[in-house]
Amino acid sequence: MRAAFVSRSEWGATAPTKGWTWLNPKRVQGIVIHHSGVENGPTGAEAVRAFERHHMVARGWSSIAYNWLIDVDGTVYEGRRSGAVGGATKNWNFKTEAVSYIGDGNQPLSLEAQQGFRTVIDELQHKYGGGLWVKGHKDLASTSCPGLWLYGWVMGGAHFEAPPGGHAPSVDWGDVTTYLRAVGANFDSHPLKRRMRGNEVRLVQSMLKQHNCDPGPADGIFGWKTKGAVKQFQRNRGFLKVNGAVNKATWDALFFM
Repeated sequence: MRAAFVSRSEWGATAPTKGWTWLNPKRVQGIVIHHSGVENGPTGAEAVRAFERHHMVARGWSSIAYNWLIDVDGTVYEGRRSGAVGGATKNWNFKTEAVSYIGDGNQPLSLEAQQGFRTVIDELQHKYGGGLWVKGHKDLASTSCPGLWLYGWVMGGAHFEAPPGGHAPSVDWGDVTTYLRAVGANFDSHPLKRRMRGNEVRLVQSMLKQHNCDPGPADGIFGWKTKGAVKQFQRNRGFLKVNGAVNKATWDALFFM
């Protein structure tokens, strides 16, 4: 099954105010996922035109910022065109293509919307020869975009698996909790701290953002800004030792309290 496609001319795109710059295919590293963050907002071509007005009129950009947009019903809208340098991911526009969900990524996506994302991701992987990473905007900037559900789906591999009946597969949160508690159990003897790297650091950075403590990009690198965000979180909680390192108590407070 492939998603429906709507070209720029079909949704009534405005011509860019200046010519696009084109990506060097050899430099393209990945795909960045965004969302509007608007629940029950406009959909379809109306929403895409609203994005365009905001980007061109309010922000003063030359065109809509995203290369692709996915509607809540799974329809794929052509944005700035594949291969054009986008405007949605500062410092990464020359190395990525940007795909935005028209709806709120904090809410579960329909199977059709999941399929829309899978279609675009697969097409881009094919176009650039495979090997592209797929990340949320929050991995590259201080933001909560693309929302909790969509980010988790992307980090889980963006797998599209619909069981009989057409319902989205459920997440076994018991298994997730067991995994997170097992990871945190090691941190009393070996806490996460500055200069460390890895997926555990990325998880901490993502959760700090949810607690309104800014660690910078969720890049898996425990730097000074991440340490400062950990200390802020520890101070806010009141019962944690404020030292900027993540031991079991801080880990548990981030994920389970």
